[in-house]
Amino acid sequence: LIALWGGAVVSAFVPSSTKGAGTGNSPPRVVPPPARRADSPPPPSRVVLGSGSGTLEEDPLADVRTSYIEVSRQYRRTRYTHDDWLKHRSPDRFLSNLAEFSTSGIYRGILKEVGTVAAIASFVVLWNIFLGEGWTDSAGIHHDTFGLPLLKLPLTPFTLASPSLGLLLVFRTNSAYRRWDEARKAWGLVINNSRNIARMGAAWINEPDEEVRQRKLDRLAKCIWAFPRSLARHMESPYTGEADYVADLRDRLDPEHADGLIQAAHRPNRALFDLATAVNDLSMHSLRRNEIDKSIVVLGDQKGASERLFSSPVPLFYTRHTARFLTIWMLLLPLGLYDSFQSMNHIGMIPCAAVLALFLFGIEELAFQLEEPFSILPLVGYSNTIGDNALEMIQWRNIYDYDPAKREMDR
Repeated sequence: LIALWGGAVVSAFVPSSTKGAGTGNSPPRVVPPPARRADSPPPPSRVVLGSGSGTLEEDPLADVRTSYIEVSRQYRRTRYTHDDWLKHRSPDRFLSNLAEFSTSGIYRGILKEVGTVAAIASFVVLWNIFLGEGWTDSAGIHHDTFGLPLLKLPLTPFTLASPSLGLLLVFRTNSAYRRWDEARKAWGLVINNSRNIARMGAAWINEPDEEVRQRKLDRLAKCIWAFPRSLARHMESPYTGEADYVADLRDRLDPEHADGLIQAAHRPNRALFDLATAVNDLSMHSLRRNEIDKSIVVLGDQKGASERLFSSPVPLFYTRHTARFLTIWMLLLPLGLYDSFQSMNHIGMIPCAAVLALFLFGIEELAFQLEEPFSILPLVGYSNTIGDNALEMIQWRNIYDYDPAKREMDR
């Protein structure tokens, strides 16, 4: 218990961003994926660890990347349907959430912190009853011990510090959620403008040769899909997901087109260039082409917004101060709770401290999980939806356009 307490005190001053980081010398641990609810969306068809520009053996953060909390992030890429919303607001949701308490990825990710607080609480109780004030047996007889000083603190300092800690945690979680919301809105604009490009291209193309028309629109649809798929890959680790990306490009694009994207240093930029050239190849009035180009500019803006969110975390000094404040507050809390539990030799303080640690550390863990939103957003799913929509739109024809020759005369 003393060793656990000492390790917990040291960990309070270690930046949270390095929590669980390995040295890279130990072999990678393969962690089985978490249990998935029957009504949750299926996991990605291919999850390749160690594919890409490097392997897990070369990855200095292999232990962290293959940990349960990191592997489980892929199962949080939810896309709701009508049935999902019905289950989400079901009256049985309270019992269902309690039943899945032990399988929560958030709670399993903070077991060390909660266990440390519970160990300190146990140590305080055992010290005080066996070495300090003694204990009372089931018959109500008090047994004195060595009379050593008690390990306890007044509860007033914790009461005074609680509002400040609450404000720090609220700001931390709000900032993290705003980042998630901004990332989702950025990808919403990617989806909307990709559809706009496909719609305007299919409706405005003026190509009398049907074969040439279809070839140009097919190229446009492929380029529309390639941009969000490349941007999704751009947001992933270089050690994961490369095999999926290459396989998807080989499956949906022409070999030369796929090779150009794979070999590009900045793949979203190359995909955006290919999309611009595909639009420029469409036969239409220059004013209409300019309107399509406005949507391409929006895609570039959202690419920059995604890169900004990914490369700029919440200021580290704020994150570390909040983590240190919370850690020290929780590690010392058992000393302040000791006098509040007079019955049963103060044993009730142990589960109370553990539950408080579970919920407060859980709030901080939620902020960390939301702060980098791209690995919990279904970006590949969004990309495939964009691609499917584009392929459908380029097949549409104007149902009132009975006479193509007359249409040319009217123009």
